[in-house]
Amino acid sequence: MSSTERTGKCLCGAVSFKVVAEDEFHACHCSVCRKWTGSPMMAAVCSEAAFEGGEITRYRSSPIADRAFCATCGTHLFYYSIPADLYVVPVGLFGDVDGIEMSSEIYVDEQPSYYAFSGDHERMTGAEFVAMVTAGQA
Repeated sequence: MSSTERTGKCLCGAVSFKVVAEDEFHACHCSVCRKWTGSPMMAAVCSEAAFEGGEITRYRSSPIADRAFCATCGTHLFYYSIPADLYVVPVGLFGDVDGIEMSSEIYVDEQPSYYAFSGDHERMTGAEFVAMVTAGQA
């Protein structure tokens, strides 16, 4: 999978970032992501991530992850996988999304019936995703 350096910032502009993100994104249907974002979270895995500027608040949302947001405007900045030691950044924050495509949906067993994505891509249950992450494959 190829990766691209991408930049972005929060809604108020206090926090900016530079990441090296995969040129694909994943949609998460878990109840926590839906509660956090109000919809499925669509985000890209980043091999490098640097955040600067305003204050970032981190919240331990599960035994395997932190979530972070701008302390000023509340923009969701990243999901951090503790076992995999990687950042997952919402694609809506990127200044440029050229060349990025959906590659998978996770927690499909928690997906509500009122929406569905089309396309031919991988779909994993929550148990399948957690097994992959705790094995260090994500």
